[in-house]
Amino acid sequence: MGVVKTASRVSTYMSSPVIMAHRTDSLAHVRNLMIRHKIGKVVITDAEGRRVEGIVSKSDFVRVVYNKKRYVKPLSNIMAYEIMSSPVYAIPPGRTIKSAAHAMIKRKIGSLLVIEGSALPSGIITKADLVRAYSEKYVGRFQVKDFMNDKPPTVHPTHSLYYVIDLMNESGIGKVVVCEGGKVVGVITKSDVMFLNLDTFLRRRVKYYKRMGVVGRGFEGVVRFYTMPLAGDLMTPDPITVGENEDLAMAADVMVKNGVGTLPVTDEEGNLRGLLTKYDVLRALRKV
Repeated sequence: MGVVKTASRVSTYMSSPVIMAHRTDSLAHVRNLMIRHKIGKVVITDAEGRRVEGIVSKSDFVRVVYNKKRYVKPLSNIMAYEIMSSPVYAIPPGRTIKSAAHAMIKRKIGSLLVIEGSALPSGIITKADLVRAYSEKYVGRFQVKDFMNDKPPTVHPTHSLYYVIDLMNESGIGKVVVCEGGKVVGVITKSDVMFLNLDTFLRRRVKYYKRMGVVGRGFEGVVRFYTMPLAGDLMTPDPITVGENEDLAMAADVMVKNGVGTLPVTDEEGNLRGLLTKYDVLRALRKV
């Protein structure tokens, strides 16, 4: 008789313990937790820490930056409950990793709390955890080109922060590739926006300053230099890239080992051919 392979369970790949904060903790505190623990999500509980009320992710920080006119307070004065996402979805530890991938894709979310028999989670399973599972279990099943986005959103290094965020939101990908002359020079993700000095940026009153410089037709005159961060200021330069014919599990392994969730897909000359994200790996996991 042949060996029967058992399906991998959520309990095998979930992360534990879960990093939590109270609903009245400040956004500055939540951000510090993310940075300290190198995570992208913090679970928010009631004031007594007995019941889950929501979750704060990098997407919520992007929303704070974009809604600058509303969030004029420093991060230390914005409470977690003001920006948290709710409801929070959960999955039992005994479910398969494929079912977790399916649930995340269906709900358009990046994580599931792992709960069984308690009001508080025993773990959390994220897209990153499922990418690790795919890299370990499904070598040789698909190539990068089978699931990459072949029309990823792109920006020039001189595009503004708000244009970048607009494109992130409109595309639904939450990432953009920075290109110059057709070549990939960087990537921008939600992490790059989150790691801005947000308090300084949100309180900024001066949008530009003036000084003498070269204006049209080479004449000298007064030039406006804008202080808003540009794509070139935000981006992670010289990102790791992959080829479209590479094994998808190998690309997933590159994501895991380098702690990244975005891989531009390029040809041998460095020209952009597509973009591979953790979400694309989840789509492949659902198909195996």
